[in-house]
Amino acid sequence: MNCEASSGKQMKSGIVAISKVMKTAIIVMTVILGLSFDNARAQVTIYIASSEFHWSRGAVPPVIQPKVSRHLSENSFHPVTDSNNADLIIRIKCNSYYNGETPYFFFGALDASLKVYAKKTGVLLYTNELKRIKGGGTTTQLADDKVYANASRIICDTLTRFLNLHTTGKSGPRSGKSAEFEPLCDADRDIPELQSDRKNTYVLIIANDAYSPMQMARCFTDSADFHDRDARVFREYAIHTMGIPAANVQMILNAKSFEMRRELIRLASFSRGVNGNADLIFYYAGYGLIDEKTLEPYILPVDIENDDPKFIIRISDLFKMLQEDPSKRISILLETSFQFDALKPRPDKSKFPRITLRYPNVPANVFFMAAGSPGQKTWSDHQAGHGLFTMALLEKLKETKARASLKELSDFIIRNVRASSLGLKLKEQIPCTLSGSSLTKDLVTLKL
Repeated sequence: MNCEASSGKQMKSGIVAISKVMKTAIIVMTVILGLSFDNARAQVTIYIASSEFHWSRGAVPPVIQPKVSRHLSENSFHPVTDSNNADLIIRIKCNSYYNGETPYFFFGALDASLKVYAKKTGVLLYTNELKRIKGGGTTTQLADDKVYANASRIICDTLTRFLNLHTTGKSGPRSGKSAEFEPLCDADRDIPELQSDRKNTYVLIIANDAYSPMQMARCFTDSADFHDRDARVFREYAIHTMGIPAANVQMILNAKSFEMRRELIRLASFSRGVNGNADLIFYYAGYGLIDEKTLEPYILPVDIENDDPKFIIRISDLFKMLQEDPSKRISILLETSFQFDALKPRPDKSKFPRITLRYPNVPANVFFMAAGSPGQKTWSDHQAGHGLFTMALLEKLKETKARASLKELSDFIIRNVRASSLGLKLKEQIPCTLSGSSLTKDLVTLKL
């Protein structure tokens, strides 16, 4: 009996040892394969040639070429300055052109041609024609800059997908970190890292800026040029500084009406899986308008050009969708201004009583912050590349490493945005904060 027991123990320990060896071998092979893919990409040298014509300034030094080079480099490819040393030649040709104007806004469009050649054989490996990439701004130069900013992002993403497919057979990102935005201010750099795992916090970020000329004319707002950057940098703070798992952070660019509604309801549904103990955060950067009939503000999807109540998303609709499933707390941050349709004539104020505009009452578990009051314009800092509201939010998150209370955060944003708008000699902008009855007494302790 003792011999059999001893033999059994030896066999069991032998199996455990073999199992450990196999697990180690699998891990080592996985690392080796990952390194081999990275090395394969790093060994692919790329020469980038770019030709650009800007409708507001003519032929100028390329702005897209350095952005593409930096983006590919951060995705583990190797751009070179001498075409003789390259494996692949990328040729980019861009031409922007005037696309109309309104009394408040200028519009531009851009056509781009992309070609990728094998240097040794001269074979054309890839070609793509990108037509009518849109953009707009408050001056012709800002509109032209916006067109090229939009084109830069699209071209970077398009070329990266092709090169990943060409080198590895996979279209996904080749490294954990990619150049999603160009740092322009202190808030964009050295984003603090917080070692925290807020596994019950879920975030939805929506940035809309690919609006049609009609939408842009209706919703004149100075911060429109930076919705994309605002959203991308806030996402970095949500993951790295606020300690929210990347898998819990969803970002959508240029969302349509159905997509926005679907994702808002989906965000609420995450609370169901944690028995209602979820914290939900919704951040929106985009256009907003005021419903002429109900006087209620609403956010505007990129595919809606009228005020059809079936498709616009009123603030009350937003509250309702986020309450589909009970949750512990909902935080809503809106980088937008809510104004009347700029293409419709306003009534003579002397003949009509003063219109009182306000946000609807918030549910008990909601913390709500908007960049301004209804009817008030919101502004942006063109040097920093952010809306004033988001800029203040990022500054406070960075300064306090996301440890500021909601009251402290709100007070700072209101004070900072008001001072910044006046400092830039713009019309005063004052953000608006609302909190539900179950949160009001705890604003001094609760954190975003």
